[in-house]
Amino acid sequence: MSTRGRVPATCPHGFQGRYTVVSGDTMFFIARRFGVSLQALINANPHIHDPNLIFPGDVLCVPGPPKPPKPPKPRVPKKCPPGFQGRYTVQPGDTMFFIAQRFGVSLQALINANPHITNPDLIFPGDVLCVPEEEPEPTFPCAVVLNPTREARRFDIWGSVILNSINDFAVTFVGVNLPHPRRFGKYNSYIGIHNLAKPRREFRVELELVENEIDTWVGTRTVPRATPKDTLEIRPYNTHTDEVGPVILRGRVADCCN
Repeated sequence: MSTRGRVPATCPHGFQGRYTVVSGDTMFFIARRFGVSLQALINANPHIHDPNLIFPGDVLCVPGPPKPPKPPKPRVPKKCPPGFQGRYTVQPGDTMFFIAQRFGVSLQALINANPHITNPDLIFPGDVLCVPEEEPEPTFPCAVVLNPTREARRFDIWGSVILNSINDFAVTFVGVNLPHPRRFGKYNSYIGIHNLAKPRREFRVELELVENEIDTWVGTRTVPRATPKDTLEIRPYNTHTDEVGPVILRGRVADCCN
């Protein structure tokens, strides 16, 4: 056992500081404590010949934290299609879906207007998007197809929503072949969410399982007047804790205009 701590002659440029090993330490836990990789900590301390053997009193150079990846160069369209609303610069936290919702256009229309964005699931702050014209008011009754989100594409599921404007809007959600809620952890039923334009309001529709060769979940309720900016979603839901899981199927009232 070492009786005298090993001390580096110098530390590399940009290091955070020196750390004196205490009983129970390992290189792995020291690296994790300071937010650096194990290999970076080992490389910064060549006086420790065996990284698996460190002793109380040893002094380590702690390297600087890793540099964040350089953000990609913003992508800017050469031109926008005729009649577009304007250009929008992507902000942190934005997604194509929420930008489309904000401007009252369908997600597909926004994607089609921006062919310079090769993967609509990957946009970055600074990217510039062409925002197409606002879409006309939907006509009712109509049906909206619900598409699986990225979290649910591994399941062979689909759904739809029927909107009927008799006084208030009757909204009927249908989800087909949804995985049993236990596949999503503790959630034990599915709900439909109808999000109205700002200020945001949600109307919950608990779906009932219809026994069939293919599991079909159905639920209906009335809501105030729908607008093209409203979203339609199905999520797993825990009736005991009132916790809501991730969206697995999503559509927009604006799709009634297509």
